[in-house]
Amino acid sequence: MLETETIDVVFALHGKAHGITSEQFTALMASMTHRKGLTTLTEFADVAAFVASDQAAAMTGTVVNLTGGVIVD
Repeated sequence: MLETETIDVVFALHGKAHGITSEQFTALMASMTHRKGLTTLTEFADVAAFVASDQAAAMTGTVVNLTGGVIVD
């Protein structure tokens, strides 16, 4: 998830492996989504709150995909 120390480390490692900065790798990952942006920590939290709420009571055995439609070549 963006905005976490873990993804900062992971994106820095991947960026270094690709010969680019962490920021460039983040932009590359964002460009690979349908919406051209990565899911934020707030968006994850909002979905988690919804899924845990009574409003989602009809959802059973459901996988919630929060990748933003990442396209993997």
